[in-house]
Amino acid sequence: MANHFMPQQELQPGAISEVAEERWKLVKDILSSRSFAKAPRLSGFLAYICAETLCGRGSDLNERQIGLEVFGRSPDYLPAEDSIVRASARLLRNRLELYFSTEGKDSDWVIFIPKGSYIPTFESRIRKSEPASPLLPIDVPQRIVKPADGPRSQRLPMLVISMIAAAIAIFAGILLHRHIGSVTANPERQIWSTLLTGRERTLFVPADSTLSLIQTAQNVPLTVSEYLGQKPAVLARLAASGPYPQAMTNINDHQYTSIADLEMAFRVGRLPQAGNAQLEVRYARDLTLSDIKNSNLILMGGPRANPWVQIFAEHVDYSLDDHPADGLDYVNVRSPQSGESARYMAAVKGNQTFSLGVIAFISGLEGGKHVLMIEGTDMAGTQGACDFLLDANASSAVLSKLIRPDGRVGHFEMLLETKTVTGNASEHLVLAYRPLP
Repeated sequence: MANHFMPQQELQPGAISEVAEERWKLVKDILSSRSFAKAPRLSGFLAYICAETLCGRGSDLNERQIGLEVFGRSPDYLPAEDSIVRASARLLRNRLELYFSTEGKDSDWVIFIPKGSYIPTFESRIRKSEPASPLLPIDVPQRIVKPADGPRSQRLPMLVISMIAAAIAIFAGILLHRHIGSVTANPERQIWSTLLTGRERTLFVPADSTLSLIQTAQNVPLTVSEYLGQKPAVLARLAASGPYPQAMTNINDHQYTSIADLEMAFRVGRLPQAGNAQLEVRYARDLTLSDIKNSNLILMGGPRANPWVQIFAEHVDYSLDDHPADGLDYVNVRSPQSGESARYMAAVKGNQTFSLGVIAFISGLEGGKHVLMIEGTDMAGTQGACDFLLDANASSAVLSKLIRPDGRVGHFEMLLETKTVTGNASEHLVLAYRPLP
C-alpha cells in the first residue's frame, strides 16, 4: 500500500524561501488539477520529490528511498527486482506534460523530471512572441511575348495536333472519371478487399485482456520486447510480482478478450470479401514475429492489451497512451498538423462520457502486406471505431477524401471521438485524419 505522503505538513510558511514557496504553490495547483485528481499514486510521487527538493534534500533522492516513502515497499525492497518507481516516473513525466499542455498552459513555470533522475526542475516558461504579419504577395507584371507570325501552312498542322491532343485528354478524363466513380462509390469496401484475399492469409488478432488486467493491477507496463520473450514465464513472473499475486496468477492461466473484439471478429467474418479469404483468428499471446511478417493483420487494442501494435509505432502519428496508471487515457499526436492538438483526452463533459478511438490502415513489415489497427481508450472507444469503419454511411465521406490518383483508398490513420451511453458507443465525430505512405 502506498504511503499517502502529505508534504504540506513539512512546508509551513517561513520554513522555506519565498522562491520555494512560489514553486510549492505551483505544485499544489498541479495536485488539485483534473489531470492529477484521479492519480493518487502519481500525486504522492510528485508531492514527495518536490517537497524534498524545495527543502534542500533533492540530492538525496533515489529510487529505493522513493519506493519506501511513496509506494510503501518493505525494508527489503530491491529496485532491481521491482520497477514500480521507474515505471511511475515515466508515467509522471507524461502526466506533467499533459497538465502543462492543457490546464497549466498559462503557467509561468513548468516542472520537468529529467530522464535518469528523480530531482524535479522548475523552469520559467518561454513565451513565444506574436508572429509577424505575413507579407502580402506582390503582383509582378508578366511580359507577354507574341509568337512570330509564320506562313499559314505552318500554323495549321499545329492547330490540328492541338485539337487531337485535347480530344484524347478529354476522352481519357471521361474514362478515368467513370473508373474512379465506380471504385469510390463504396471506399470502405476497398479496405476489406485489400485485407481479405484468397491469395494471402489474414490474421484477426483480438486483444490480450488478461495481459491488460495484470499490468493494470501491478502498475507495470510491458514492452513488446518482453512480450516477444518467453511469454508464459514473463507473464507469470509479472503476475506474482505485486499485490494480489494469487488472483493475478489465476487470471494469467486464462485467455480473456473484449466482447467488442469478439463482435468485430464476427462482423468481419460475415463481410462479402471474407467469403474466399484465408481469414484466421489468432490470440495475441499466440502470435509470432513470423506471423507478423507473412500475413495481413487486423490488430485490436492498444499497446497495453496488444503489445504487437508497438512494432508499428513509428509508422503512425496517432498513438494511444494507455499505460497502466490511474486516471485519464489519452491519444498523443507525434507531429500535429494545422488545427490538430498534441494530445486528446478521453473525458467526461457534463453528464456525457466521450471515448477516443484510433484507426490506422498501414503497410506491413513485408512488401505487399497490410495492417489494420483499431484501438480505443476503453471498450466503447474500440466499439465506436469498429462501427465507424463498417458503416458506409458514416465512413464514406471521410474515406473518399483519401482516394489516390489511381482511384484506390490509400493508407491512412484517423482519430475518432465517441459519445457513450451506459458504456456503449452511440455517436462518432472524426477529430483528425491524414493519408500515409
